[in-house]
Amino acid sequence: MAVAAEQKPGFFGRIGEFITEVRAEMRKVTWPTRSELYGATFVVVAVTIILCAFLGVADLVFGFVIEHLFTRR
Repeated sequence: MAVAAEQKPGFFGRIGEFITEVRAEMRKVTWPTRSELYGATFVVVAVTIILCAFLGVADLVFGFVIEHLFTRR
């Protein structure tokens, strides 16, 4: 006696399943409060500015050192 194989859903059926699963997972997400979002954004912007300043100063220092090492006197 042959067992009937389970039929796979078609392309659009799989898309529908995917969207249903995504919606279910998105309901489980704990979203940040507005103040948490602002705090995290501030940290990202501040760290970015500090890192840019550090890299800018490092570039100037290394450029100065390299220029004086390789220029003929």
